[in-house]
This record gives sequence, structure tokens and C-alpha cells, in this order.
Amino acid sequence: MPAIDETNEKMFLKALKKGVVPATGCTEPVAVALAAAKAMVYLDHEPIKQIMVKVSPNVMKNALAVMVPGVGEPGLLIAAAAGALTGDSSAGLSVIATIPRQKVPAIKELAHSGKIRAQVASVADDLYVEVMVQTRVDKVTVRIAGGHTNIYEIEKNQDFIFKKTRPATHQVSEINHFLQQTSLATIWKFATTVDLAKIMFMEQAGRLNMALAQAGLQHDYGIAVGNHLKTATTGDLEQKIVAYSAAASDARMGGIQLPAMSNSGSGNQGITATVPVCVTAKELEVDQEHLVRALTLSHLTALYIHSFLPVLSAFCATASAAMGAAAGTVYLRTGNYQAAAAAIKNMCGDVVGMVCDGAGCSCAMKVANSAATMCRAVKLALAGVVIPATNGLVAEDVDQTLRGIGQLATIGMKETDPAILKVMLNK
Repeated sequence: MPAIDETNEKMFLKALKKGVVPATGCTEPVAVALAAAKAMVYLDHEPIKQIMVKVSPNVMKNALAVMVPGVGEPGLLIAAAAGALTGDSSAGLSVIATIPRQKVPAIKELAHSGKIRAQVASVADDLYVEVMVQTRVDKVTVRIAGGHTNIYEIEKNQDFIFKKTRPATHQVSEINHFLQQTSLATIWKFATTVDLAKIMFMEQAGRLNMALAQAGLQHDYGIAVGNHLKTATTGDLEQKIVAYSAAASDARMGGIQLPAMSNSGSGNQGITATVPVCVTAKELEVDQEHLVRALTLSHLTALYIHSFLPVLSAFCATASAAMGAAAGTVYLRTGNYQAAAAAIKNMCGDVVGMVCDGAGCSCAMKVANSAATMCRAVKLALAGVVIPATNGLVAEDVDQTLRGIGQLATIGMKETDPAILKVMLNK
């Protein structure tokens, strides 16, 4: 297995710190809230006359049904109103983490006043957000592209307050370019041997996402997938993994005001990469070091696989996040790299191709499906069963297999996305 040099270690740590961050609320409407909050900074507290929201198709798709935390209603109009009236523009993906209860009526009133409109922008970007806020005196427009918090322009009354180069469509970031050149074996070596002190921050992923799971099991958020499955969690580790993972997604998609530790800009991907590892670690009674290393391995593997995918697409990436969890759980069980690679290949021949039809309560079912597939793939891999390279998308080499999954999502499912959105908007 390859040794880890100083450059690789530095970049892996950078990838984790940038790609695994807390987020309160679904990240697509949260990006709209962030843009609205940032616009308000330059409007001197004048009453809002109008807000115009323009977003790329994938952002629209992911905002139609998901609850805005603390408000209890879904949609871009609510997200824009929440950001404008209560958002902390310096808090990134936690911009609307602490909406005061007494502000909720004002948010709903603004959202339903007719002053806010939202539409799909004519852009080729996977992720694009533009929010214009107008008062009687001034007009400020904030534009985001390439990443949920990547503000590249702030324009006030036709003058630019801030401006940097807009990311090229489908631009590959420095971190993703690095990840695309690495391998699962190198990630395994890093996660299992790096100085523990350097990755202790990953422990927070377990704390945040397991808190969501507990909340989802205690209350009926969304359609309460995890809560309905929890009766089967006593003594059955696989069912417990599925129920806890789904419950965390229930709570997040149901608008709970608790942060998720996200992965690749997605709270559900972060949940899927975290909860199965934590539940397994507790069952096996492993020590803190092994849990932290397993979380690091899971999240970094998920980031690696996602580096081959579009930022947003028709591909439900809870499946790829669950491949990270497969690596993490195999590490906890046996520490066998070959078994982890086999488990991921089993998943590539099984669950890939599940579509993303927007964020909402049904995401918990997709998280549950991905977690269940992960459990099955790991069980088979540990028994020596692996899908042979003669079958479909599975190649002899696990890294080649993952690159093929990237092609499926990027090229093969390109036309699926607009078809999904068309169906959603015409209901």
C-alpha cells in the first residue's frame, strides 16, 4: 500500500476541512438564504420592496419540498425571507441556524406577500443562485456559483461592491482535481495511519449527526421513516443502522434547527457517511481512536467518489456516501482493505442509479436504502463474495469502477435531470 507523503496528507486534511462542514437546513435553500442575508448587509435596514430569486434547475429541484429549519414551511420564498429577515451572512451554511421564534410570522408574511418571486435561471451551472433585494432606495444583487457559499459578485445599484472570477461551468476545484488523482488505497493508508491529533476534529461529525438521529427517533419529523423502523432496532445491527440513518434524515429534512455535518455540500450525504459508522462503533465497543479513523475514512472516501460527480445532478449521492460508510465499517470490523474495496464494488453493481428527485421527506427513504445496501454489500464482502468484473459497471480495479460511476452520473444521467424537474413542476 502506498506511503503517505506530506503533500498528500496536507491535501487530505484540506479536503476534509472544506468538504465536511456543519450545515443547518438543506444546503440548496440555505444558499438562497445566504445570498439574501448578504444582500441585506448593504441595504441599511430599509423596508424590503421586492426580492427576485433565480437559481439553476438543480437548486430549484432541491428546494421545492424541503422544510426550512425553524419555519415549518418549504420553498425558496421562505428561504429568501428567512435569510433576509434573520440570516447571519457571516455564518456560511449556518446562516439561518438560529431563527428566533418571534420572527417566524414576519418571515411567513414576507414570503406570502407577493414581494418575493423565484424562477429557474437560464444558466448551464450545476449550482447557481442569484438573489436581488430591492428597497425604496437601493438594489443589491448577490450571485453564487460553483459551491453553496461561493459568492462571486455583489452588485449595488449597478456598481460592484465585490467581484471575483466566476467559476467556469463544471469547473473542477483544486481539491477535487487532487482527489481525482488519488486512490482508495491511499485514502485508507492516510485515515488509518495519520497522527490522530490531526483528525480529531472528525469526531464532531459523529456528535452532530447522531444527535439528529436521536431527535428523529424521538419525534415525528417528515414521514418519520426512522421512527417507524425503530421497533426493529433491538438486537439487529443492520436494522438499527438503517433506522438511525433514516431518522437523522427525517429530522434534517423535517426542518429541525440542529446542524448536520455535511459531506460534499449535502447534509444527507454527511448523515449517510456518519451514522452507520457510529452505530457500528457503538455495537462493537471500539475505542475513540478507531471511531475517529473510521469516520475519517468514510468521509474522505465519500469525498473521493463525489469528486467524479457533478456538484448537483440526477444521481442520488447518498449511494456514494454509503460507499464511504462501507469502507469505515469494514475498517471497524476487520481492518481489511481488500474487503472494503470488495464491498464498494458490490455497491457499484447494486444501488447506483437511484435518482435524486429533489430534497424532501422522501430523502429519508433513499438514505435508508443506501444504508441497507451498504450493510448487504459489507456482509457479502466479508464472506468473500464480490461481483466479478465481467458484470456491468464493476471493473477489476475499485478506482476504475468509481471513475465509471462518475461517467454514469455526469454523462449518462445528464438528460434525466431536466426530465425529473419537468415532472415535478408540472404536478
